This record gives sequence, C-alpha cells and structure tokens, in this order.
Amino acid sequence: MEQKRLEAFDYEIVRSDRKTLSIEVHHQKVKVRAPKKAPEDWIESFVYQKAKWIARKLVEQAKRDESRLKLIDGQVIHYLGQDRVISVISGPNRITLSNNSLIIQNKELTDESLSKQLDRWLLTQAKAILPSKVEALAEHMGLQRKLSGIRFRKTKTQWGHCTRQGVVQLNQLILLTPMFVIDYLIIHELSHLKHLNHSKRFWSLVQKYCPDYQRAELWLKQHGHSVWY
Repeated sequence: MEQKRLEAFDYEIVRSDRKTLSIEVHHQKVKVRAPKKAPEDWIESFVYQKAKWIARKLVEQAKRDESRLKLIDGQVIHYLGQDRVISVISGPNRITLSNNSLIIQNKELTDESLSKQLDRWLLTQAKAILPSKVEALAEHMGLQRKLSGIRFRKTKTQWGHCTRQGVVQLNQLILLTPMFVIDYLIIHELSHLKHLNHSKRFWSLVQKYCPDYQRAELWLKQHGHSVWY
C-alpha cells in the first residue's frame, strides 16, 4: 500500500490483480484501488479528475460523523422503539435499562471501553430477543424450512446477510432502529432465503410481507448512520 497526498486530502493506493481504477471513500479515508503495474501518473490523474467528488463525499461523511450516537450523559438512544436517555457513571461494568433511561456503568469511562461494553450488551439482547421474531416471520412467509440458523455480528457496512446455506445474520445495531425498520431488515434477509439476489421477484416478496418497505429504506438512508457510535 502507498500513501499519497493531493492538495485537499490524503489517499491510499491498494494494488491488486485488477484492470481498472476505482475510488472508495469510507470513514474519512480515501482508498484508490489500482492494477499492480498501473503508472503513478495515471493514478494521480484519475484522482485529480475525481477530486471534487471525493471532497464532497468527505464533507458528507464528516456531517454524518457529527450526528453519530455519542455515549455520553444526556444523549438520547432509541432502543426497541422507545427513546431512553443515556447516563454514564463510574463503577463495575454493567448496563441497566429502564423505561426512560439506559445507565452505563463502566470502570474506565473511555470511548473505546464504553463502545465495547455497549456492543456486548446489544449482542446479548439481540440473541435473547430477535431469534423468536425471525422464526415467527419465517413461518409467516412459509420459509421456516429454508432457515437453518440465526447469527448476530456487528459489521462496518451491513445491516444483515443471508448465506446460501440458509443462515440469516443480523447486525445487533438494528435494535437501535425503529420497530418498522427492524421488521423490514428481518423480512429483507428472510426473502433472500428464496431469492439470493435483488431481482424484481425478490422485491415483490419483500413488499408482500412489508408493504411500507420503502419507508424503512428511506429511514436507513437518512438516519441509519445515527445509530453507529
């Protein structure tokens, strides 16, 4: 990997067995994917041509980062369809949930420690709450025989995934989205048990069991980043 700099931003070059150039902008980082023997001037020219697009993406992501969930006192967190106010206090690592608040006790009180603690708690909650919901929806859709397993994993870019073996994987962060979004995300992945693509038949199946799926898609597009921390 090579580190380069244009006047407005740094970028990283990742070379591999490919024939074309591409640019990715994620988490305020610019990555250029290039063929192994691509000349430096070709890459620089390509980045220069895309500079305005890259700068716009960096600004958009900076704004999104500002609205990400912050694990601090007074921050409102949306959990299973209800708003709670976060309270962070020093003490043995423990998270307590009430009707109006989510109390995070933590020994270190660092951003990293708080994030890992909430990750673990959400994973435990997801494993306890969501499997029965997934199974009930699978039965309602007539797909229970195709469902072979349910897993949970926090990934950087995906809300869910479905394997060819019939395993549905969900990101535990979906617990922080509205209930209609949770339902949509589960139905979306279950629909992949029948159609492992995003064809018209796939979207027709999604719409059959989630008529307002476009509302959920819009929410994720506009607000999905706000549940990340």
